Formats: sequence, C-alpha cells, structure tokens
Amino acid sequence: MRKRFECVCPILFNSPVNEDCFELKIFAPKIAPLCAPGQFFMLEIPGVFLRRPLSIYNADKEFISFLYKTVGKGSKALSKLKNEIALLGPLGKGYAMKGADILPVLIAGGMGIASLNFLIRKIKRRGILFYGAKSKKDLICANEIERLGWDVLRATEDGSAGHKGFITDIVAIADYLPKNTMVYICGPSAMTKAVLKIVRDKGFSAQASLEEHMACGLGICQGCAVKIKGENKMVCKDGPVFNAGDIDYEY
Repeated sequence: MRKRFECVCPILFNSPVNEDCFELKIFAPKIAPLCAPGQFFMLEIPGVFLRRPLSIYNADKEFISFLYKTVGKGSKALSKLKNEIALLGPLGKGYAMKGADILPVLIAGGMGIASLNFLIRKIKRRGILFYGAKSKKDLICANEIERLGWDVLRATEDGSAGHKGFITDIVAIADYLPKNTMVYICGPSAMTKAVLKIVRDKGFSAQASLEEHMACGLGICQGCAVKIKGENKMVCKDGPVFNAGDIDYEY
C-alpha cells in the first residue's frame, strides 16, 4: 500500500496568479519527497462538507503546491485560507515516466496543466507541450515551461495567444512526431476523449489523467467509476492516470 498522510500543514502562501486562479503552497517536509507526478490530495476546507481533490502542481524536498480555480463556494473559501490546511495524501496512481530515449509529448487543457507541470519538472527529457485554454491569461505557466527548454505550442479559444481554436486542432496535424513518443494527457473530459482518439489513430502510446467527481479519494464511495478494459475502476484509487489503450471510450 502506498504511504499517505492525514495531517495539518502550514500555508506558505495562497495567492492569485490571475483573477480567478490561485496557487496554494504548503510546508510539508515529511510528505513532499513521497509525491509523484499525477497524484493528488484531498483538501479539507472549513465550512465545506466534503474534502476537495487537487492535483499536485509542484513539490520538492519541503513544499507542495496546488493550482486551482475559484469557481464555486468551496474553491472561493479555499482562497481565503492563510494559516494552515488539513489534507489527506498523496493519493492515486501517477504517470509512468519513461527513459531519455522516449520523447515526452504533453497535452494540457485548461487546469490540466496543474497535473502536467509537476511531470515536466521530474521527467528526464525535455519535450513538447501542447497547451490549450480559453484565453492568453489562462496559459498559467507557459512562459516558465519554455524557459525550462520545452517547446510550447499554444491554442486559445479567443485567439489571444497561438492558434485560435482548440488544442486538438494542433494535435490532429502533428504528423512530425516520431514513433518513440509517449503522450501524456490531462484536461476536460471532452478534450481527453478527442485527444485519445487522435493518438490511437496515429499509433502513439499514451497515458491520460481522468477527471471525475471524487467524494472520498480512497475508492470507498464508488462515485468516480470509469470503464477500464471492460471493468469498473475508481479514478481516485486505480488512477487517476490510466494507459490510453485501456480506457473504454465510445466514439
């Protein structure tokens, strides 16, 4: 069984990165070294009944950070916290990182970058990030990832940065990618489904982090079931990362 902690951690900062997106950074020296890209935590928010799942945005020897959008009562209450927060984790199965001979190609939609950003910082080889969002302001860390030596291809729905349209438009014409490519996907369900069809048609190996509503984060409530190789699996316990070829999407 993977080791997990239930504890209260001090907040180093909880600050906006744009008008509706925040980064929460906590001090957790006992937990941070155990975190893997693709895993998540369940955060306890005062006044909110259920814990909220958040992907690990980054982690090092002492800190863990999370990226989240303020869209409802829970996330808005989370943005007000300044001193400490109770959490459970790290939870779930993360990405399988490959060797330096494999080209990593990451495809992020919106807040899906929260999961993939940590992978970028841990993976052995620099690669390509396809990053789609509604507007330029929503491409949270695109410039920073470029400074790390990655190629970043942008798409925005309003045309304020990169291709005007969806990130799947660019992925669909990426015929220059070599066969020794591993695709990592995280984003809204509709995007993930469309990208999986593209990478399957092109014959690439891929891993996808799936988004489903989670109540417990431990597989007990059975609320985040998905079909994997014909069987019901829990996104929180068996995922959230699955091999693309095992996901039963109907097209």
